[in-house]
Amino acid sequence: MKSNLLFLSVDSFQAYTWKGNKLEVARHFSNDADGREQFFAYLEHHLHPTYLLVDMIEEDFHMETIPHLFGPSRKALLQRKFEQYYRSTPFRQARFLRRHEDGRRDDEYLLSALTNPQRITPWLDALLARHTPIVGIYSVPIISGALLKGISDGHAMLLTWEKDAGLRQTYFNHKRLQFSRLIPASQNGTFSASVVAETPRTQQYLKSLSLPPQGEELEVFVICHANERAEFQAALSEENGLKYNFIDIEALAKKRRCNFNFQDSDATPLLLHRLATKPPSTHYATPEHTHFKMLWSMRRILNLLSVGAVFSGLVWSSLSFIQAQDLINETDPLSSQSTRITRQIQETQQSFSNTTVPAADMKSAVLLARNLSQYSPPVHDILYELSAVMDSHPRIALTQVAWQTSAADAAPSAFPAQVIDFDGELLDFGNDARQALDYLDRFQKALSQRGYTVSVVTVPFDVSSGGSISDNIATTENKRALFKLKIIWRHMT
Repeated sequence: MKSNLLFLSVDSFQAYTWKGNKLEVARHFSNDADGREQFFAYLEHHLHPTYLLVDMIEEDFHMETIPHLFGPSRKALLQRKFEQYYRSTPFRQARFLRRHEDGRRDDEYLLSALTNPQRITPWLDALLARHTPIVGIYSVPIISGALLKGISDGHAMLLTWEKDAGLRQTYFNHKRLQFSRLIPASQNGTFSASVVAETPRTQQYLKSLSLPPQGEELEVFVICHANERAEFQAALSEENGLKYNFIDIEALAKKRRCNFNFQDSDATPLLLHRLATKPPSTHYATPEHTHFKMLWSMRRILNLLSVGAVFSGLVWSSLSFIQAQDLINETDPLSSQSTRITRQIQETQQSFSNTTVPAADMKSAVLLARNLSQYSPPVHDILYELSAVMDSHPRIALTQVAWQTSAADAAPSAFPAQVIDFDGELLDFGNDARQALDYLDRFQKALSQRGYTVSVVTVPFDVSSGGSISDNIATTENKRALFKLKIIWRHMT
């Protein structure tokens, strides 16, 4: 994805194009009405996400310690600090540095601002007029801190050279930016001359702030080209608490995967590469400046969602088509089988002999035959429930059974009833006539529950009011306890 990388320095404005992890040739614009008009025309064909990097003298830094707050409370407190220190500019930011480990455990912030907004505003107006998606506004001191990653953990001052801006001196206290100063290129001429003249002055200023603390050495890291290293070593001497370290700009660029052919010590391409690959989380742009970037992001998301919806539709259509083909292949044998069965039915129908009997008569005959079958039900239907009851009453023995059709006992059924004559014997009751009669009564009730109508024809004992059970026991002591039941079975409708 293409991006615009803009670099605003003291006396120049440059536009780079970032594409495929490569920084393309810059386009320079003069700081006047003609240059801004040319830039406005340039943007017509370069409406890509835009990063603006500035390297200006008018950038102020202020360390501030505030209570550890969250959400709106912290935002309101920082806003009051901005109004206190940087009321006249909208380009301001707060970078969280650390939280103290003792006391109230307050938060330490670095407040910074671009104090000359008139230097940036004309270029921003051109960007906003073209609806350019501005990602953010960044400064060289904030970007350059990443160049010391893995190199120094103590008190260090980083020196970089931007040929269109000048010498940038940035002081870090245990990787936390605290001070930065820009010396324009026209003030001392060359990179080495600026370093020799300005480093002791900056050291004196830091000493006035007790930085670094008494007894600690200030390490100076100079990012330069290998061709200029000998010149630096000859011109600089390590004295008065200064220790110089020289970092080869080509080796550093290779380590940071910056594919740029460096011809001198100009660190501008290295800083722009860092900005394009890993921009800081905070910047100087306001929500009004990044408005079109938000719209651009939303439009991009909607486009991706649209592409995803179209792709999903194509996949779904393809799967549906494949499934339809599978169903067609599965239905072909069924269609063939259906055709074959239809043909067989037609052949069977054609083989039927012709008859002159009307269909209504045939229907009446079938219904009549069905009704007649109800007059002689199968023996299984009549005796099945009876046999089940006898299985549950093993002390009743069957001596003889017979049945006959009876229309008189059919009601409420529409078909004749089956009257069963059941002759049986009670077994193993001895002289206990009462228990025998109770057992026979339970047998009758079980038959009634199965749908039979039961009546007693004869009992094994005389239970009439004139009889005596004890006499019966005496006379039948050596006789069988025989009884007879009339059982009626009816059709269930």
